[in-house]
Amino acid sequence: MPVPTDPASLSHHRFHFRPLVLAAAGFACGVFLAYQVSGMPAVFAACLFLFFGALFFLSRNAVYAILFLSLAAGMLRMAAALPTLPQEGEYEITGTLASEVEAKQDHALAVLYGVTLDGKPLSGRVQIRLPKDAAKKLQTGDTVCVFASLRIPEKTPGSSFDPRAYYLSEGITALAYTKAIPKALSHRIGPNYRLAAFRMQMHNALSLAYGEEAPLAAALLMNDKSFLSDDVQDAFRSAGVAHILALSGLHVSVFVSMLAAVLPKRLPLLRFLLAALFLSAYCLIANFPPSLIRASVMALLTLAAPLADRRYDSPSALAAALLLILLFSPASLFSVGLQLSFAATGAILLLQRPLASLFRRLPKALSGSLSVTLAGTFGTLPPTVLYFGQLPLYTVFANMIIVPLMGILLPLVLFGTAAVALSPDALWCAMLPKQLLIILRLLTEEFASLPFAVLRLSVPKALPLLPLYGAMLMLSPYHLRPKREKLQTAALFLLLSAAMLFILRCMA
Repeated sequence: MPVPTDPASLSHHRFHFRPLVLAAAGFACGVFLAYQVSGMPAVFAACLFLFFGALFFLSRNAVYAILFLSLAAGMLRMAAALPTLPQEGEYEITGTLASEVEAKQDHALAVLYGVTLDGKPLSGRVQIRLPKDAAKKLQTGDTVCVFASLRIPEKTPGSSFDPRAYYLSEGITALAYTKAIPKALSHRIGPNYRLAAFRMQMHNALSLAYGEEAPLAAALLMNDKSFLSDDVQDAFRSAGVAHILALSGLHVSVFVSMLAAVLPKRLPLLRFLLAALFLSAYCLIANFPPSLIRASVMALLTLAAPLADRRYDSPSALAAALLLILLFSPASLFSVGLQLSFAATGAILLLQRPLASLFRRLPKALSGSLSVTLAGTFGTLPPTVLYFGQLPLYTVFANMIIVPLMGILLPLVLFGTAAVALSPDALWCAMLPKQLLIILRLLTEEFASLPFAVLRLSVPKALPLLPLYGAMLMLSPYHLRPKREKLQTAALFLLLSAAMLFILRCMA
């Protein structure tokens, strides 16, 4: 929306009214509150918010009406989604394998759905730890039975990581442990089995095409990091480029650009429909990661805006993506991948233009790349410090080299994989992308091995980091205030964050 420049306009409104942004923020806060209080207190609070929302609606105060009604909706949706927790103990567990058994160094992990405990149904899924040999004897779709110990994940006091919230975001209600190999009762050929079979065919094609680099290719194309070694994943985190291992805007922009390149602009509806079909299939194959859904929704809204004769608004599109994800899976709010994806995208929307103005004397391509990289880094800084306890110091330089490489690598890896899947004799199609995968890995490892590549930090709570996003918002072009006032309010948010961190250190 246009930013008013006359003093009268600036004095009355700090921000333009964006209903979707307000609704998404309220809904997300409602989901968080319902997780914290749960049960009848959450329902009572939701009813209270509904009452106030109705009052503001009747008084025609749209801002507070949307805020309170969306808070109530978020709380009710999360309250409905929270599973009933069973008692911990020993049970005869029966369930169907939702995916392939994942082999670890000394054990195996499997996820069961349609679970019963001693014959009583359990809402949600169970992740079960099995002997390592189970990975060779069980497959997706097997209905199995085994005696196992059941445990409910709980948050460790003093830690910023909440295991229960993490597993809820993965759709997992409880954890189980057994030293016995489950007995397969039957085999169900359903959608999960067919998807797993297709993914296995993709993995076979990747292994044939890229050999030792196949785990990296699987992570880049399919969001499957189960075969990627911990050392390689640590290198990507230390270099500050772990985001390329999560299917997100970079992947969607590359693939949608490929589709757009072969379809003329005079056929906007066809471009939209084909992009929607491709992205829907891609989300299904990748098992609907929040970062990919976010990028797909925003890309499709970009293509749909001209069809509806509307102007595309990036903050509203980002809010629509968050609302869609939380409506279907409210516990996804606690997914680290979702938080990193939305934090990076939101920070780019807030800070890219201010940073670009700082680098206006640089060449346009360099200025654009540097401002986007810095903005995304600032956005992911709080969750990175909170969850991983580290700050990659070379992330800007690493991203400026590796992200452009990804724009070349992704379509080549996709083409090489498809060619080898269709014909094993087409290995020559994978030669160039294989060399680029090696270069990507070596570059990442070099950045991660540089002196002082990572600054170790520890922040036990998220609260002191939230004002950092307030500072970004105050500096953004969406804050309709003079530059001096923007800087002053941003400084206040930064001081608030520093004061809260100091208080926490003193209390520790």
